[in-house]
Amino acid sequence: MKIAFYCCSNGYGHFHRTLQICSYLKDMNIDIYCEKYQYNRFQKYILSQENLNFIYYKNPNIRWDRKNNFSFSDYLKSIEESCVDIDKYDVVVTDNLVSILKYRPDAIYSGSFLWYDVFKEKFGHNQFTMYEKKLFFETKPLVVCNKYVTLGSLKDYDNKFEIGWGGEDCSEKEFNLDTLTFIVPSLNYTDDYVKKFLQIREQYKNQYNMSFNINHTKNSVFVVRPGLGIVNTCVSNKIPMVCLWSDNDSYEIKFLAQKIEKFGLGICRNVKDEIDLDNIVNCRGNFKNQDIEGYKMFGEYLNEYHNR
Repeated sequence: MKIAFYCCSNGYGHFHRTLQICSYLKDMNIDIYCEKYQYNRFQKYILSQENLNFIYYKNPNIRWDRKNNFSFSDYLKSIEESCVDIDKYDVVVTDNLVSILKYRPDAIYSGSFLWYDVFKEKFGHNQFTMYEKKLFFETKPLVVCNKYVTLGSLKDYDNKFEIGWGGEDCSEKEFNLDTLTFIVPSLNYTDDYVKKFLQIREQYKNQYNMSFNINHTKNSVFVVRPGLGIVNTCVSNKIPMVCLWSDNDSYEIKFLAQKIEKFGLGICRNVKDEIDLDNIVNCRGNFKNQDIEGYKMFGEYLNEYHNR
């Protein structure tokens, strides 16, 4: 079976999710449509899987960090360019790109939110939201989503295959907090967040070691802008989180931050808030209540589809 994954251009999380799903699809011939910068970030993890072929977009599709310069016509052009050969695939998975459904109405939608909800919340009535909402409800795709953080129009949508967090249990048995690990956001989200990172580092410099290395997962608390990709990493490693959100960011980020606090996996704070880490170690015990291996479930579903 030949399968295509179309990744959203926005950051590393969409691409990383696709790679994790593909790790359970080693008998399939897979094309991944993505950005070159996404591939470069994860290149060393890709080399071991020979069934993957990468096709780079000529132009980005959705980049939220460029929201004020978003061109609907350029977006449609990018989608059209990437779909020239879409009919050759047995299965198409679109990661947060509704407009792929114009060219493959049978595509599986991978994602727990819809960009047209985000655009509507931020900009009100707009052409992008009207177009994608109409297309989505005309095609009614199967949506594979994280049951813990589904938001917006997807909450009441019926045609869903709900999974838990992605990844597998990579956690250490023992946990003795000694390091604050700051995960600098991808793309151009950095100003509000890095400024707050530096304030937190100054505040706790005499209590903890400091790291900016995403691989520093042992005995760490992660300070993050909580995109779903980094949250999945933290859940897999049972890393408590300080989830920061900015008024200038999308409401998806605030929503995810609030969910992490609700589940007891960390704390949610606006970048303007004071940070208190006195009780954050207690969060580690709450990870046992969370279902993981969601990407494995998605991979198994696609393998079963292949064998029908």
